[in-house]
Amino acid sequence: MNDWVWDIECFPNVFTLALEHADGPIRLVYEVSPYRDDSAQLLDWLYYLKSRGARLVGFNNANFDYPILHTLIRMGKGDPATLYAKAQAIIDSQEFNRFEHRVKPSDCFLPQIDLYLICHFDNKARATGLKALEFNMRADSIEDLPFPVGTVLTREQVEVLKKYNAHDVAMTKRFYHHCKDALAFREELTKKYNHDFTNYNDTKIGKKFFETELEKAGVSCYDYSPRTGRTPRQTKRDVIHLKDAILPWIQFEQPEFQRVLEWFKEQSITETKGVFKDITAKVNGFEFVFGLGGIHGSVESEVIESSPDLVIESVDVSSMYPNLAIKNRFYPEHLGEKFVDIYQSLYEQRKQYPKGSAENAMLKLALNGVYGDSGNPYSVFYDPLYTMRTTINGQLLLCMLAEGLMKVPTVRMVMANTDGLEYTIHPDHVEQARDVCSRWERTTQLTLEYARYKKMCIKDCNNYMAVYEDE
Repeated sequence: MNDWVWDIECFPNVFTLALEHADGPIRLVYEVSPYRDDSAQLLDWLYYLKSRGARLVGFNNANFDYPILHTLIRMGKGDPATLYAKAQAIIDSQEFNRFEHRVKPSDCFLPQIDLYLICHFDNKARATGLKALEFNMRADSIEDLPFPVGTVLTREQVEVLKKYNAHDVAMTKRFYHHCKDALAFREELTKKYNHDFTNYNDTKIGKKFFETELEKAGVSCYDYSPRTGRTPRQTKRDVIHLKDAILPWIQFEQPEFQRVLEWFKEQSITETKGVFKDITAKVNGFEFVFGLGGIHGSVESEVIESSPDLVIESVDVSSMYPNLAIKNRFYPEHLGEKFVDIYQSLYEQRKQYPKGSAENAMLKLALNGVYGDSGNPYSVFYDPLYTMRTTINGQLLLCMLAEGLMKVPTVRMVMANTDGLEYTIHPDHVEQARDVCSRWERTTQLTLEYARYKKMCIKDCNNYMAVYEDE
C-alpha cells in the first residue's frame, strides 16, 4: 500500500518528475528548469517517502530513470543540463555496456520496482514499449513525446511536457495493476528465501534458485578473483561433433527420418546458431521441420472436428527437457553429474507443492530455465554440447514416437510442436496407438500426458485453436 508510480523527462534545460500513488488519487509533478526549481521540494518528498518505507514503481526505471534521479540526489539539487547529459550517456552506452550506469539495488535511495524487467521486456525477442502496452490496455489516448529530444523548451512547452509526463505515469500505474499477481509472487519468494527477487523475470527466478541449490550441494557456479571479481564457470568448446550429442540407441525404419539422423551425426559445428536451417523430413505426407528450439510441423488451413469415426488425440512429453537430462544424465561439463541429482531433486520437490503455489511456480521455472541458458554465453549453465544433446535428442525421440504412431491404421499426423504430437485416428485403433505410446515410454523412460480434442482450427503450427472434448 506504499508504492508510488513515477517517470521522468529530460531535456537540455528541463527536468520533470511525475509521481502517482499506486492505490490512490494523489498526483505530484516536479519541475527543474530556468522557469521553476522544485528540486528542494522533490528531495524533501523523497526523504519523506524513504521514512515511510515507500517503493518507486516504473517502466525501465532501474536502467534509465533511477540512475538519473540518483545523480540528482547525490548533487543535492537540480541541474537540467547535468541530468540531460546523464540521460544521453545512458542511451549511448546501450550498445556496448548497458549496465554501465545502473545503480546497485543496495545503493538505491528508495527501492525500485521495474515492470520492464519483471516482464522480461529487456529481452530482444520480447521487447515491448509503454506505447504498445497502452494500445493493448485499450487506453483512451496514446501520446508520444511532444517535442524532439534535445529541444530547448519554452515556458509554454514545459507545461505540455508535464502533462505528457503525468500521462505516462497514469499508464504505468495501469500496467502495474495488471502485474499485481507477478509482484505478489516475487514478494512471497523474497520473504521465504531471504533473497530479493523483486525485479527478476520468471526465467531468472528459476535459474537463481537452481544456482542456489547447486551451491548448497557444494557445486561452485562462479570463480572469484581480486582482478576480475565474480565470473561464471562455463564449458566453452571450439568444436562440437554432433555424433557425441546423440543417444546411441536412436534408430528409424523410415528412410527420411534415418537420413536426418545420419546428417546430424556427420556434422561438426563451432556454434549453435544456424545448425538446423532447412532441415526437414516428409513422412506419410507430413513435413517435420527441425529447429534449435524444437521440432515443429502442421497441416495448414484446416478445421478438424471429432465424430463417431474420428478421434483427435494429443500426446505431450511431461517436462520434456528436464526429464531428458535427468533420465539420460545430461549435464554441463563444468557442473558435473551432481547437476543431474539436483535437477531430479527439484523435479521431485515440485510434485510436493500444489499448482498455483509460489514454490510450484518457482520450481517449474527452475526446471525449464536451464536448457535455454545452456546456450547463453553469460550463464553459469553454458555448455553448447549440453544444448545440442537436449534439443537434438528431444526432436529425434519425438520422431521415433511419430514413426510408431504412423504405423497404426487410420492415424494421420496433424501437428508436431516441441514436446508433443496431435493426430487423428479411428476409435477402433485408439488402444493400438496407446500401446505404441507405452512402448515408447519404456524405451525412453519419459512420460506422456494425453488429451483429446473436440475440434481444431489450424492456420499453421503457430496459429491454431483447439477445443478439449470435455469443454
